[in-house]
Amino acid sequence: MQEAQILERLVAVEERSKSNTKRINEAEARLNENERVLNNVDKSLSVTVEQIKNIAEDLKQTSINFKEAMMRSNTANSKETELLKEKCNDLEKKYEKLDSKLEQETVGKDAENWRNSKSKIISWIITAILTIIAGALGLSKFL
Repeated sequence: MQEAQILERLVAVEERSKSNTKRINEAEARLNENERVLNNVDKSLSVTVEQIKNIAEDLKQTSINFKEAMMRSNTANSKETELLKEKCNDLEKKYEKLDSKLEQETVGKDAENWRNSKSKIISWIITAILTIIAGALGLSKFL
């Protein structure tokens, strides 16, 4: 009986061994699949992290470039504003010169016209007075 029991036990141990081997093989297959998936996820994450780093660097550089462009634009605008102010001042000076020149010419012409008019009026008055005197003298001779 001992041999039969030993044989039964040996068969049971072999069945368990086969069952355990099958489960171990299945577990190893799942483990290998899980490792493969983890490796893929790890590679994907590494690539994603690298892409995020590149995007962050690009954004940083873009931000720096934008700030520099804004500063250049502001500088250019202030230079343009200064140039426009200078041109405006030059135009105002030219306007003042032209205005004073025009005023001088107008005042000079007005003064000359006034002198001419004054001398003509005086000569008309003198002529009128002389005509009246001549007329009065001439009429008294005839009367």
